[in-house]
Order: sequence, then C-alpha cells, then structure tokens
Amino acid sequence: MEFSVETIDRKDYAAVRTIIADSYENDGPNTDGDEIDMIDRLRESSGYNEKFEVVAKDRNGEIVGHVLMVPATVRSATVKFPIVSIVEIGVLHEDQNDGIGQEMVIELETRARLAGYRAVSAVDNSDFFFRNNYVPADNFNILPTVNVDFNANLIKPLFDGALYNKGGKIYYPEEYFGVRSTNY
Repeated sequence: MEFSVETIDRKDYAAVRTIIADSYENDGPNTDGDEIDMIDRLRESSGYNEKFEVVAKDRNGEIVGHVLMVPATVRSATVKFPIVSIVEIGVLHEDQNDGIGQEMVIELETRARLAGYRAVSAVDNSDFFFRNNYVPADNFNILPTVNVDFNANLIKPLFDGALYNKGGKIYYPEEYFGVRSTNY
C-alpha cells in the first residue's frame, strides 16, 4: 500500500477520532475508554507539539493511521531528564500489517532524536513495540507512574548510552490521566 506520513493538521482531527475509535473496537485489554478525550486534553496542554503528532494518508489523501507522542519526564532523587512518550497509535483495521504504524513510529523517533530527546517510551501490551526494538523500561531502572504491567512499560533509547545511570519514574503530563490511575 502506498502512503505518506505527515504532521497532523487541524482539519485531520475528525478523521483521527474515527481512527482511534476503530483501533480500540474489540480491544478490551488495551483500552480504558478515554483515548479520544485524552487526545483532546493533550492537544490543549502547554507541552503539546504538533510536530510530534502524525497521520498516515493513503494515495487518495484519506487518513489511515495516527500517532501522538508527548513530552514526559524521568525523575528520581538524583536525576531528571526529558523523554517523549507515544501515548496513542492507531491504524484502520483494514490497513493494518502494511507497515503503516511502524513508519509513523520511525518518523516520530527521528523527530525526537533530532529534537535532542534521549528516549521514547510507550505503554502497550501488544508485540508491536517489541518488534520495533522497544524493551521493558525496568531494564534501565525506569518505572511507570501509571498502573500498568511492568512488561507493558516500554522504552527505546535513541542513542548508545542514552539511559546509562538514568533510572527513575516516568511522569506524564497531567492531561494524560483523565480516568487513568497513578501510583505516584
């Protein structure tokens, strides 16, 4: 399938809502029902950067995929540093397994690296991020502040040594939470 990955435009928001709804249909373990509202809250937050939200469009210009990445902070008693976190990813069911999600994530990882971030995190229970070289964040002594299985708290260093001696907890923007619980 031919597609392009582009920075989101405000006119894409309605189509993205459809993508999110479609991607969570019949996906009970990976949804809390707050995903669409979370995206809206994050877009209004002070840390939102439209360059960290992309869509995939087919050759007809129809949106078939979406990914949003937001700034987060890893913090402990001795270190504090910014990372980015992929908080939403979706591809229409009929267009899955064509490499669309992977290309969108690679694009955002490149943008994060160029912006000077050390790592990209994600919370996910599927194999998608493992197949894209993400590992459990506790390998680097980086723990979640959201109530998730440790194997779903994933991270990908963006350069060699990026997370050396950098453990702590991942703190997400306040707008992320909605119905999600924290364990601060």
